[in-house]
Amino acid sequence: MVAQACALLMAGPMAATAQEAGTAVAGKDTDTPIAVVVTGQRAALKSARDLKQDSNQIVDSIQATDIGKLPDVNTVESLQRVAGVQIQRRYGEGGTDYDHRTEPAITIRGITQVRNLIDGRDFFTANGGRAPDLEGLPSELMAGVDVYKNAASNLIEGGVGGVVNIRTRLPFDSKEDLNVITLKSNYYDRIRKSSPSVSGLLSRQFNTGAGRMGILVNATGSETYYRQDAVLQQQQHCLTATVGKCSNDPTKAPSAAKVAAFNSMPNKGSLTELYVPTSFEMYQDSGSRKRQGLSVAYQWQVNEDMLFTAQNLYSNYKFIRRGEYIYGDDKNSDPRAAAGSTWTWGADGSATSGTLGSQIFSSSRFDQEVRNRTNLSAVNLKWRISDRLKSKTDFAYETAHYDTERNGDSIKLYDNESRSVANIPNLNLAFDVRGKIPKFSIVDPANPSNPYAYFGNPKNWNYEWLANGVDRDNLKMSALSQDFDYDIGDHFFTKLHAGVRLADTKVILRGNWNSTGACNDTGTNPSWGACPLIPVAQHPDLAYAGPASNFMKPGIGFPVAVFPEYANPNSSVFDRTVATYAQLFAGKPNSYTFDTSFAPGDINEQHEKTQSLFLTGDFATEVFGYALDGTAGVRAVRTDQTSIGFIQDSTGSHAVALNNRYSDILPSLNTRLHLNEDLQIRFGYGKTMTRPNFGDMAAHVQLNPNIPSQLNANGRPTGSSGNPFLEPMTATSYDVTAEDYWGTSNMAFLGAFKKDIKGYLAGGIEPMNFGGVIYDIGTNINLGKGSVKGLEAGFTQFFDFLPDPFKGFGVQANYTYVDSKVELTPGVLIPLPKLSKNSYNLIALYERGPVQARIAYNWRSAYLDQINGSGVSGANQYATPYSSLDASVSYQINKTFTLSADAVNLRNSMYQTYVERPSGGLLWQLNDRRYSVTLKASF
Repeated sequence: MVAQACALLMAGPMAATAQEAGTAVAGKDTDTPIAVVVTGQRAALKSARDLKQDSNQIVDSIQATDIGKLPDVNTVESLQRVAGVQIQRRYGEGGTDYDHRTEPAITIRGITQVRNLIDGRDFFTANGGRAPDLEGLPSELMAGVDVYKNAASNLIEGGVGGVVNIRTRLPFDSKEDLNVITLKSNYYDRIRKSSPSVSGLLSRQFNTGAGRMGILVNATGSETYYRQDAVLQQQQHCLTATVGKCSNDPTKAPSAAKVAAFNSMPNKGSLTELYVPTSFEMYQDSGSRKRQGLSVAYQWQVNEDMLFTAQNLYSNYKFIRRGEYIYGDDKNSDPRAAAGSTWTWGADGSATSGTLGSQIFSSSRFDQEVRNRTNLSAVNLKWRISDRLKSKTDFAYETAHYDTERNGDSIKLYDNESRSVANIPNLNLAFDVRGKIPKFSIVDPANPSNPYAYFGNPKNWNYEWLANGVDRDNLKMSALSQDFDYDIGDHFFTKLHAGVRLADTKVILRGNWNSTGACNDTGTNPSWGACPLIPVAQHPDLAYAGPASNFMKPGIGFPVAVFPEYANPNSSVFDRTVATYAQLFAGKPNSYTFDTSFAPGDINEQHEKTQSLFLTGDFATEVFGYALDGTAGVRAVRTDQTSIGFIQDSTGSHAVALNNRYSDILPSLNTRLHLNEDLQIRFGYGKTMTRPNFGDMAAHVQLNPNIPSQLNANGRPTGSSGNPFLEPMTATSYDVTAEDYWGTSNMAFLGAFKKDIKGYLAGGIEPMNFGGVIYDIGTNINLGKGSVKGLEAGFTQFFDFLPDPFKGFGVQANYTYVDSKVELTPGVLIPLPKLSKNSYNLIALYERGPVQARIAYNWRSAYLDQINGSGVSGANQYATPYSSLDASVSYQINKTFTLSADAVNLRNSMYQTYVERPSGGLLWQLNDRRYSVTLKASF
């Protein structure tokens, strides 16, 4: 019974989602429950396959293989198994971090503008973006995830790339009462720590005189650790002694300093253009993630015609980061080779090994605490008014908070802010990036036998600068929708669906970042003028030796370094920072604090109201003797946006509220041609839109003086701002797919797709009227056009035709090819960032008796990581191909207990980037392998 209940628990949300998203098979009643009697991985794959086959949209799904277990560590990592979906990784997990908080963790067919829903409802994180922080949502609360690549008109608008709908569980998903407790222990090999997690699910149903009722409670709590080791090549300088090299100007002669730097480089042979890093940076980030989640659902089947559902989903996520950085910088304007050193070079002129001359060394700490809390409450009433007419009323209310504290302290290997050569020691840096893991070391010409004697002595280091920042972001969203379904009967259009949705979202983003220099005599140094720095020797408890003994790999990097430490290091980021300032500035003038107040320019307030109306029709007919069905519809949307901020000019700061209104008409068509019971061909067409991020629409206007001497070439005054008048990005999509289904859970598909994009955001100049004067404002504008096209293929097969014991084996595979071009500036096209042209998944499955096993390999090709990255000024930054190998195995001990083990990143994959010349490299990054053991009890 437990196995059957598990299967029904997965099948129930599938049937419900089919009803909610318009995925009914023509001629079938979507209210009829689908009973799935197979178990485990096979049940999950069958449920996902059936949803894809029966849907009249292009959809791929991931089902929980069991209660409380998606097939990967978190929702983001599960989504990478879907054809066409690629993910970002931060600190060892699929997800994003504070520094990329408005970048979604996933892309669909290379597009980051993805709409994320929970049970078909909007769900935001209060961080200024449009997507929820999926890594903060406990995966144990999820029943499954559906990815709609060409969404129909009845889905909430907002996903140019597609729509991801995360499904939670409801009491009536299973006919049985359920009790499930899961205990897990995780281990992380780089940080060498273990952590626990626990989850529980209880579901009960009652037959009463007022109807059938059910209640479900699903709770989870976990803590995970991470450590990320990395080496970053500092900015590369182009060196030459030849006229016209390192420049677009063929007549430009290099400076005397550049010629001297070029001539200092040995072993260059016939190379006339060299690319040399100024130095290297070694950093180590470590920390933890704490997740707490609670999902409560109540259902009341009043009678055969009326079903009432109430749900509440709460998520509390805390991310703690400790960042340790040590880096150098060349004393000269261009890097120079150390005297007597030997160098090697790539064919493209990139330095691959050598010794850099005298370096200026610094060491820093950057710590963060991020707290992300969301609560989504919803009530839903489904009412069968008559045999033909059905009604669904839904109201949702969400509150979200996104709070952070950050700090940054830096110590230097010199004693005066003047940074004169006299107070900087003569230390060189040797490097070798020819192997998988880069190597680097300190070279001290004055003490070659013990080069770390001076470098590793805390008494030689001095505090130079301090920084801190705080964010307090809030969001409130309410949405009311009313839908009707009408069964027309035996006509071309068999059903009509119509609905209206009203939504109101308020966002307040508040954030600051402050910094100061530190002087031993006067305390703070906001002018950054020359002054004696505060010696670490005065505060020996505010420094420590590092890095970890197993950084990257023993023998790589510095065996000893000195890093800043905080007073009361085990307290919160705020408390430890305040205590550190009190200790450093004791007895010194000090006006610098951890500022928790916000100036007008620190506050971005957005108020968005949307009204949408949709009408769709399900149709069914025959074409040349073949059954043809599908859905055609249109969605009309109006958006009213108010941005509240300020205008800063020569007279001061003035409050302002700027309004923007726009409307969109979004048609869609999805068809299926049934060649036989198993083989079908789909065609999809649709127009979609994505609104700008809340953070991009800040009404923070800085106006320069309107005087003749400061007018631009157009004769206008200038300024800078966010852009409250941004329009949404839009895309027109075309899809064609052939699908074949056979057996209980087998399928294959091949598809082609194309998206034409308009309104891609890019930096530019926008004329704006302030006080009757037209200013040219530097801001983001809707400039870019682009296109994305590609192919997808997938295959799932269980080998039931083989003899024992091989008939338990199965395989999943999918492949995606995507080619993209987007307009960066007028006439300049580049690939979409974060998009690999080629990616694939290979998954080997085994399920026989009480044993289940899974090995998953994910690979993606090189891609554009950043525009104008950190390696060479004005050059783009690329990532090398990346792969991940994960595995899991479980054993059902008896009807109650199941024991499983999982491993992630078995190959210890290196994330690596480069700047246009792969031989030089830019970033090398290693994360933990993760191992876990889980005991689950179902009774």
